[in-house]
Amino acid sequence: MKEQIKIPAKSNDQLVLRVTPGHFSSDRFHVNYYIDMSSLKMRQSEAKLVAKVMAEKYVKKVKLPGNVMGINLEAMAEIGANRTPVDTIICMDGCEVIGAYLAEELSDGGFPSNNKHKSFYVITPEFDNTGQMVVRNNIKPMIKGKNVLVVLATAMSGRTISKAIGTILAYGGKVTGLSVIFANVDQVDDYPVYGVFTHEDLPNFKLSDPHHCPDCEAGISLDAVVNSYGYQML
Repeated sequence: MKEQIKIPAKSNDQLVLRVTPGHFSSDRFHVNYYIDMSSLKMRQSEAKLVAKVMAEKYVKKVKLPGNVMGINLEAMAEIGANRTPVDTIICMDGCEVIGAYLAEELSDGGFPSNNKHKSFYVITPEFDNTGQMVVRNNIKPMIKGKNVLVVLATAMSGRTISKAIGTILAYGGKVTGLSVIFANVDQVDDYPVYGVFTHEDLPNFKLSDPHHCPDCEAGISLDAVVNSYGYQML
């Protein structure tokens, strides 16, 4: 493994993506970077900032200058602007801390929710051995008829997100948004993917079929096995 590189987010330079060049194997692909999201997901200050950046994708701000009779028009415009409703936040890839902070960001900003209690559900789904999302009976009411925002660490090929979308729709939910820390794809099943970091921040990032991997064909050994939770050296 080579030396780690730090990439600041375009939206907020206090957020840094830590990546390490090399030759790595994930569950379905070989990749040329290990993307370390540990602190972004698990460190309080960084997780809260990630949530703040994610929330900005759904809050449409309209700036109006000045005050009228002591009323701050800019603040009113932010609260009253059209927003995408959210009732439930589904957290995957260990993004529960971010999801909780995201719920706070939306709630503090007066973000609309159709839930009777005017509060957001923040849930972590189960997955079976085929990677299909499992929805238990006690979770179904948090999806059926709800506007669902999905939060993940990564969107590499979009396959996992596509399965999640299918499950949400099958249980009567509506997909409001897809927010990820690192997005290698711009959309999945015609839904836009909003990434705090994108493939434009890492332009030479590539996914390879393990059977047609350029590094493997060049005789370059694998450095580690990786997933969104971490890595294990080989």
